[in-house]
Amino acid sequence: MTTKKKQVIRLERDGVDRIIPKDFSDILVHRFLPVISMTYIAAILGIAANKGNLIHYLFEVKTAYVMSMFIVLWVSGPGIMWIFIHGSPMFRHTADLWYKILAGIMTLTIMLSFMLFPEMQIYGLRIYFAISVPVFIIMYYFFVKGGLPAMVSYPLNTLGVAALLFGAYLAS
Repeated sequence: MTTKKKQVIRLERDGVDRIIPKDFSDILVHRFLPVISMTYIAAILGIAANKGNLIHYLFEVKTAYVMSMFIVLWVSGPGIMWIFIHGSPMFRHTADLWYKILAGIMTLTIMLSFMLFPEMQIYGLRIYFAISVPVFIIMYYFFVKGGLPAMVSYPLNTLGVAALLFGAYLAS
């Protein structure tokens, strides 16, 4: 004779509901913002150097700052998606996979656009491709392996915010 065991379903909660994850500030300050700040500063320097007169485009013209904002917005997509998925208790185990998928799709899109529309160099498409792939790899490394130490991340965040404010000052 076989005996059947009844399964017990427990509906008691063992944790507090959170809109954002517990380690959100750590992820934001030590993982996401330093990489975005490095990207923003590198894009500004790269675009200003590509235009010709580095000092003029760094300190007098807003073009490099505005174009760099578009690059930062482009590369921050997979990182933001990773933060949201990583914060979900149900889907935390798939955050790395979704980051790889989204970064791969975005890299493939840039690569195909570069090959199919070579005249898009006018709008700086090469700089998107040149910056996107290394930034996606660096961002993934910092997200998976852990963040930067505070001694490195805070100065990078400060430099990024200072560049953003200086670009806003030039745009006004």
